[in-house]
Amino acid sequence: MIHIKRNPDLESAYNAMQEGFSDYMIPLGLSLEVFQERILTRDANQLEHSFVAFHGERPVGLWLNGLKKIKKEQVMRCGGLGVDPQYRRLGIAKALYEAQLSYAKELEVDRLMLEVIQGNTPAIDLYHQLGYRQDHELGYFQRDEPNQVNPLVEIDEVAFERRYAQQGEYIWQQDPGVMKYRKATYYELDGAFIAASNDSIFAILTEESEVARIATEATRRLSGTTYQLQSTNPLVWETLRAEGWVQRDLKQFVMSKAIR
Repeated sequence: MIHIKRNPDLESAYNAMQEGFSDYMIPLGLSLEVFQERILTRDANQLEHSFVAFHGERPVGLWLNGLKKIKKEQVMRCGGLGVDPQYRRLGIAKALYEAQLSYAKELEVDRLMLEVIQGNTPAIDLYHQLGYRQDHELGYFQRDEPNQVNPLVEIDEVAFERRYAQQGEYIWQQDPGVMKYRKATYYELDGAFIAASNDSIFAILTEESEVARIATEATRRLSGTTYQLQSTNPLVWETLRAEGWVQRDLKQFVMSKAIR
């Protein structure tokens, strides 16, 4: 008998993810500590908003959720859906979805959201069946820049966040909450605002046509040698590639479903 529980304990959620993603197209290899630090804390997933399916006492499925306010909307994002291979095709994923949908409506959530790897056809088909629609594509870029010139000018976090609230692009795992957690530093360059930490550039706040130029110049002013950048804007992708950024093979669809 399958039963579903909201707000699972840490170990049950971890075990459900381990089994549900055991044959995933990208190996996770998570320890319990990394699951807690990276998947929960860094990526803003919360067990209190998540659901685990149990067969008896055995966790066999997970729908991991996070909850944030994005541009005046309450958004619940699926940060991971996995079902133990031995328990697939039994309707567990759909049952988990229905449980979280009912709960989201109780919380007056406006929109459900998720990212899915392009090429993961079974998952994409499932999300379409559940009413999700594609909003954007998310691309990942990398640039090596061993030669450093004059450093960037630092700016105040409050000034950055004020401008961030007015920009159009939003990436869940790169938002101000993540920036704070990753101890980002904020900079100004030619009128653009930049948030970065170690090898990650979280945001470039400027005109669309200027993002690639500013990002490239920033790599020459920051202290590292390899930099990562994400974008949901195909026009920015094109100019990044022209500036020498390498796009990774990994691409995702950002999908959502309005429920209010």
